[in-house]
Amino acid sequence: MSTRVRSVFKDREKLFPSHIPERLPHRERQIRLLNTLFEDFLIKPGRTYQRIVQLYGPVGSGKTCTAWRFGLRYQQMCLEKGVDMRYVHINCKLEAKSRFVLYQTILSKAAPEVSTRGHSPEEMLSLMVSFLRESDRYLLLSLDDVDYLIKRIKEEDREGGVVYDLTRLNELYPGEFSNIVGVIFIARDPGYRELLEPSERSTLGNIVIRLPRYDARQLRDILEARVEEAFKPGAVDEEIIEYVAEIAARKREEPGDCRFALDVLLAAGYIADSEWSDRVTLEHVRRALSETFWGISTDDLMTLDRHGIAVLMGAVQALQAEKTPYVSIKTLYEFYRMVCENQGLKPQSYSSVKGIVRDLSYRGIIDYVEGKGVGIIGATLEDLSRLLTSLERGRRLVF
Repeated sequence: MSTRVRSVFKDREKLFPSHIPERLPHRERQIRLLNTLFEDFLIKPGRTYQRIVQLYGPVGSGKTCTAWRFGLRYQQMCLEKGVDMRYVHINCKLEAKSRFVLYQTILSKAAPEVSTRGHSPEEMLSLMVSFLRESDRYLLLSLDDVDYLIKRIKEEDREGGVVYDLTRLNELYPGEFSNIVGVIFIARDPGYRELLEPSERSTLGNIVIRLPRYDARQLRDILEARVEEAFKPGAVDEEIIEYVAEIAARKREEPGDCRFALDVLLAAGYIADSEWSDRVTLEHVRRALSETFWGISTDDLMTLDRHGIAVLMGAVQALQAEKTPYVSIKTLYEFYRMVCENQGLKPQSYSSVKGIVRDLSYRGIIDYVEGKGVGIIGATLEDLSRLLTSLERGRRLVF
C-alpha cells in the first residue's frame, strides 16, 4: 500500500477551526483592548477585582480566535511573572448543555484536583473558588457561544442564573480581592441579554468589545497568512486567494465569514489532491463551492428562456477562454453573440443583456461584481457547459 507523497498541503490542520494562529490580522486592536482591560492584574497580581467583558461579533468574525489568542498570551505573561494563572475556554455548544455540566466542566479544567462528584452546581463553584484561594491559583474564564447556553436553559425552563453566578463569584468572599481574574462572555450579538433577569443584566455590565465583519481586503490578508501556513509554496496563487475572499465577503448570508473562506480553500485543496494536481485552480474552487456549499440546480436553469441560457453559455465560454475569475459584460456580450449565431438566435441588445446578467445574479445563478464583471461560483465551467448544452438541445427538440 503506497503512501501519498504528492499533495498541495504542507499542513492542512492550519485550516481547521481548532488552529489558533500566532498572528490574527485585523484583530490586533481588539486584543490590545483586552490587554488593557486586564493589565491591572499583571501589575499587581492578587490585588484586583473580577473583570466582566462581553465580546460580540457575527459568524466568522474571529471571536473564538481572538479570545483564545489573548487568553493564551495572557496566561504566558502571568507565568513569566511567576503567577499561576490559567486561561479556561469553554465552548458552550460542545461542553456545556446545562448549568450543571457547565460548572462541572469549569471545575475540571480550572481545578482538576477537586472532585465534582455528588456536588450541586453552587457547591462546585464554591469549591473551585476556595481551592483557587488556598492554592494561590488564578482563573481567567471565557464562555464561547454563551447565547446558545442561555437560550437552551430558558427554553427548557430550567433555573438560569449562569450569568448571575459567574459575574458575582467575587462575592463569595465579600470585600476581598478575587482569584477570578475575569469572565469573557462571547456571543454573536447581545440579543440574548433580553432573556436574562434584570439582576443578571445588571451584573453583566456594559464593557463590550465588538468585532465587525471582515471585508474582502481583510479576508485576503487573513487567507494569505493561512495559505502560507497550510499549503506548499506555489500551490495557491494570489488570484485564487482574492477570488475566495471576494466570494466570502459578499455572501448573501453571513457576509465576511472567514470560517467559510477557509473551508472553501480546504475543500478545494482536497479536490486538487484527489486529481493529483500540484496546485489549486479556479475550477477546484468552483467545484468546492458547487459540491460543498452552493450549487446551480437544473430547476433554476429550467426557468430561464433561450436568451437567459445563451447569456449563461456566453459567460461560461468567456471564462473558459480568459481563464480568469471574472469577465467583463463587454467580453461576455461578444461570446453571447457567438452563441446566438451558433443557435440561429437573434441576439438582443447590449443593454438587454446587461438586464439578463442582473437577473441571473439576483437568482444566484451567476456572480456579478460591479467593477469586476461576471463569474460562476455554483458549478465548474465544464459541468455547467455540459448541462447547458443538454438543456438547449432538449429545448430545440421540444420547440
